[in-house]
Amino acid sequence: MNILIVGAGAVGSNLAKQLSSEGHDVSLVEKDPHIARRISEKLDVLLVTGSGSTPGVLETARIKDAEIVLAVTDSDEVNLAACLLAHWYGVDRKIARLRNEEYTREGSFFREKQFFIDHIINPDFITVDSILKVIETPGANYVADFAEASILFRGFHVPPDAPIVGRKLQELKEFSSTDSFLIVAVQRKDEMLIPTGQTQIEPEDTIFVLVARAGLPFFLPIVNRRAMETQRVIIYGATRVGTQLAQLLEKRVKVVVLVEPDEDKAHLAASRLTEATILHGHATETEILKEVTSEAVDFFVGAAEDEEANILSCLLAKKQYARKTIVITKEPDYVPIFGSIGMDVVINPRLFTVSSILQHIIRGPILSMVKLFDRSEAEAIEMVVEKESKMADKALRHVHFPKGSILGAIIRKGEMILPHGDFVVASGDRAIVFTTPHGREKIQSLFTKG
Repeated sequence: MNILIVGAGAVGSNLAKQLSSEGHDVSLVEKDPHIARRISEKLDVLLVTGSGSTPGVLETARIKDAEIVLAVTDSDEVNLAACLLAHWYGVDRKIARLRNEEYTREGSFFREKQFFIDHIINPDFITVDSILKVIETPGANYVADFAEASILFRGFHVPPDAPIVGRKLQELKEFSSTDSFLIVAVQRKDEMLIPTGQTQIEPEDTIFVLVARAGLPFFLPIVNRRAMETQRVIIYGATRVGTQLAQLLEKRVKVVVLVEPDEDKAHLAASRLTEATILHGHATETEILKEVTSEAVDFFVGAAEDEEANILSCLLAKKQYARKTIVITKEPDYVPIFGSIGMDVVINPRLFTVSSILQHIIRGPILSMVKLFDRSEAEAIEMVVEKESKMADKALRHVHFPKGSILGAIIRKGEMILPHGDFVVASGDRAIVFTTPHGREKIQSLFTKG
């Protein structure tokens, strides 16, 4: 497939690397010559230096041959212009990263008219949604949903006193409702394990679990006996993400505090919020926070534009009054580092954006996909079993999955089933499969007719 990417920042370069490694013919446009030079040394793609809103530059990047255009620069206006030009050049599919709420909110002019864009990806919406899911799932540090959010995919750090510690997975059958969850991966230090029944959970592991939404309350106590419902959240930074998060939380939790060092931004946030408390100051000034709550804070969220301030405020909060911290970082390479210095949850909007865009590119039986960039090359894919495919009407023991791939669950009529070797898969079933980009093509061939 011929794919043209406009913007070679963290999102564009990750997309180019992923798509070119899968055999797609990728062209990349980047305005900054320094970034272009650096990317050209790392990737084997056609790289054109110039603006993605210029027809001549796009023609040099072979837009006339492109089947998909991905407009992912930091400028909404450039992304809009690139998609408009792509429409005029007859490109089949256009995907744009847009942040401005005027373009992306429900009922907006651009959302209704689409502006010749097939899919709009708003990183802020994705980031806020991910943080909200973490806050609403006690103990979770990674979140994703499948099957219209009826099946949850969650990551949990295992504390030393968790009831699950020291137990083999096959022993978990003694817990009630074990048919509603499945541990599909275990991260132990820097290694990602696909567990067997003999795998024993150790303290400080991170486990990845598929769990039916209805079964979550039964699962939580076995992974963290001290997990409690969230009552108090402090957010640092009246950014788009910080303010949107406060708006959603102020009607869901008892105390929401938004701290902003810029007085004008603090006043603007105050005009948009009704229940949350707005403080003008720095989150490192712990005295101002004592004015609001003398009790421990469940979550401190570092959502400011200044990443150094986010890190420092999260570290101080964790040391003094916060049970959990969530830090937002723009740099994908920082994700594993932040985890090692004590951050409980690290959110990288750029990696979420890449995953969302890839989901719209991949065709065939794939319904949705989640990539675990910060932990490994592993992917969780939701797929539908097509009629007359190699999977349909076959017992699982007769289906040969590629090495390193595992079928986690079957979803039939909205119900999650944990299949065994004699389980017969039916056409129309949904399956959640864990694999790598290299195994995805073979997995797709099992689910596709012919």
